[in-house]
Amino acid sequence: MARLESDRGRLLISFQYRGQRCREYLGLPDNRENRRVAARVLKEVELELATGKFVYTARFPESKNLARFDTARAENTERPTLGEFANLWLEERRAGITPATLYDYERLLHAYILPSKLASMRIDTIDDGDVKRFVAEVQAKRTRRGEPVKPRRINMALARLRTIFATAKRRKLIAEDPMAYVDNLREPKSEVDPLTFEEAQRLLAVASGQDRAVFTVLIFAGLRPNEALALRWEDIDFDREEIKVRRTISRFGGLGLPKTSYSEREVDMLAPVRAALQEQRARSQLRSEFVFASETGGPLDLTNLRERNWRRLIRKSGLRPRTLYQCRHTFAALQLSRGENPQYVAHQMGHANLEMIIRHYARWTRKPERVGKLSAQLEAEFPPEMPEICQKVAGAEELVHTRQPSKSLDFTRRSGGAGDRGRTGDVQLGKLAFYR
Repeated sequence: MARLESDRGRLLISFQYRGQRCREYLGLPDNRENRRVAARVLKEVELELATGKFVYTARFPESKNLARFDTARAENTERPTLGEFANLWLEERRAGITPATLYDYERLLHAYILPSKLASMRIDTIDDGDVKRFVAEVQAKRTRRGEPVKPRRINMALARLRTIFATAKRRKLIAEDPMAYVDNLREPKSEVDPLTFEEAQRLLAVASGQDRAVFTVLIFAGLRPNEALALRWEDIDFDREEIKVRRTISRFGGLGLPKTSYSEREVDMLAPVRAALQEQRARSQLRSEFVFASETGGPLDLTNLRERNWRRLIRKSGLRPRTLYQCRHTFAALQLSRGENPQYVAHQMGHANLEMIIRHYARWTRKPERVGKLSAQLEAEFPPEMPEICQKVAGAEELVHTRQPSKSLDFTRRSGGAGDRGRTGDVQLGKLAFYR
């Protein structure tokens, strides 16, 4: 941060430039009026440094520090545009990410970032306003189906920009990261619509052969579809009743590591999963290393499984249309609704912590039994007592309802007056009933 200082009656500003402290005299004597002028200069220098637009030769052309930093050469060096740096960043990341992730990154860059006006701007001249205009530009686009781009997709593009600008700042291509002032768009809550236990039974009742086996594993083991299709027989341990999740499959890169390190896990076999896998083993006769194999011996194609087999079973069973991924949600909902430990469920599903369980499945968590016990204990220790005013109201109401008709007062034959005790009593009872 720049500071205003005084040295022997002369005003100067000090600031950090390229990691070094610089001091520049303003040629102004230290007095009240000149301090106001110097304060304006100070703010301009701070703004230029913050936005990466500070040019030493333009601001202090006669400074002795020009030779120290060789600014003439450094400041004339052309900074890359955002598009150029984004392509460079993607090439550098190519070796460290999965093929599926690489495919997503490439689609985001080529669909939204590279065709935008932002891509043609020098990376050191972009501020948060430019990024917000980029968001508005993407919101005005339409997909192939004629629909607006979803907030989720825009936020994914913003996430890539955050990584790109963070890399540029680390390499000192920009002075400040503009993404620090850009917020994500609000996304609609993801739809979690699991099958009930009865619906799962109906679905599996109309399935047969390999379809029945694969959907049993998806529903009662909670594997991601890509994880289930990548299973090999060496991953199935019938003795320990475990499924070892060690890989996933993608149509863009074939077999690869699971989504995260926590996704490499051992999943316990429930009884229907064990039975389905034993039946599948006998049916396949180990003609392929994959548990769920195609006719050629390779893994099943996820698109065919999702678009053909799954949709056919949904129609045949008469269930409400759902996506294939709801099988995984069904596993979590069934486990939690029957009192299973949330931490155990998170491990079985390959989550790093309880965040996803709480965010998506909290409403299926069974109410702890100790709450009911505490409620009963409190009622025993602190029996409910009716407040005094409520007792009076209740007594008055009971008196009104139990009065005999023969004892009721005849208002037509009685002359009113302040001394009429019967009328006064009825008024008081009415007041009590009103304030109840």
